[in-house]
Amino acid sequence: MAQIEIYTKQWCPYCLKAKALLHSKAIVYDEVDVTADEARQAEMVERSGMRSVPQIFIDGARVGGYDDLARLNATGELDRRLGRGEGAPLRDVYDVAVIGAGPAGLTAAMYAARKNLSTLVIAMDIGGQVGLTAEVANYPGFDLVAGPDLADRYHDQAAKYEIAELIGERVVGLSLDGRCKVVNLESGRSVRAATVIIATGVQKRRLDVPGERSLTGRGVVYCSTCDGPLFKGLTIAVVGAGNSGLEAAIEMDAVAAKVYLVSIEGWTGDAILQDKVSAARHVESLRFHEPVEIHGETEVEGMTVRDVRSGETRRLDLDGVFIEVGLFPNSEFALDMLETNEVGEIAVDKRGATGVRGVFAAGDVTDNRDKQIVVAAGEGARAALAAFEYLVKQQ
Repeated sequence: MAQIEIYTKQWCPYCLKAKALLHSKAIVYDEVDVTADEARQAEMVERSGMRSVPQIFIDGARVGGYDDLARLNATGELDRRLGRGEGAPLRDVYDVAVIGAGPAGLTAAMYAARKNLSTLVIAMDIGGQVGLTAEVANYPGFDLVAGPDLADRYHDQAAKYEIAELIGERVVGLSLDGRCKVVNLESGRSVRAATVIIATGVQKRRLDVPGERSLTGRGVVYCSTCDGPLFKGLTIAVVGAGNSGLEAAIEMDAVAAKVYLVSIEGWTGDAILQDKVSAARHVESLRFHEPVEIHGETEVEGMTVRDVRSGETRRLDLDGVFIEVGLFPNSEFALDMLETNEVGEIAVDKRGATGVRGVFAAGDVTDNRDKQIVVAAGEGARAALAAFEYLVKQQ
């Protein structure tokens, strides 16, 4: 049996996602908690060459972080490395296939199952953006709840119903075969369903500048809560002008020796966050500057930024770059089939129906304006009820 080791931190949403993926496949692993153990942190950096968590090893060989683990699973390579079979058998046709396991997806799955519909959830991970949110203060029934805890509550409740799951699978295509919908997966498998509910949410946007991808995990990071403590006493830049960028700058002000807050425009985050950044001791604001290139061979050494007003460039000597430049919808697999707006959000009516019969969408992937957890959950329920009504009328 292969030995899996995973270096984690206690409040790291990507660590939770990695462990949830392994747990969903009944894979045993050894966890090394580096939250308050600087020696273990140094060991992790030495073994992996990375300043980000989680770091995962199979039989001593580095796999990488959560995205790398999910990619291995989605292509079937993880099962091959572990000497496992192809996974649980699938039904010939499901009543409902829900794509996504955030608030919209899991709520849709629960409502579909309660209508006695055979239901399958397909998702890369559990929780979506909620699983990456430190604290949720506006969800009914909770004064304050950690995002991963709320995601766990959704998943635990869904587990009480007969809902099949394919976690760690990436959807790459959606097509029609008569009245049947065919969901194609990166692993080569396909799922057939009478109805589909797309609840894939959004993901973090990248800068797409030279050096970003090659240095991801080697100083380029996307979660200050997860990876910030690994940059204690170092110099970093936060790129972003909205709430997430301002929050990262505030968080890193207490950790890093120096924080550059780089934004191509003025700050757009909440006023209370702007006030806190303005009062921060170690934050230097570079408004109206855009990143041009991230420098470094094996780790981040600096970043060139350009003043968008004057055109002048400047190189910042850095140990890390924290990227917080917004989100975009996970709709690429459906763009050839469904109508979307200019940013890729799926157009839906008030019942969550798309322009294709039997295909529904809910949550942040849609063109509905209000991107809130409670709204996404409500839209998931509504889409499931609409799918049930559609199926009844087809009989």
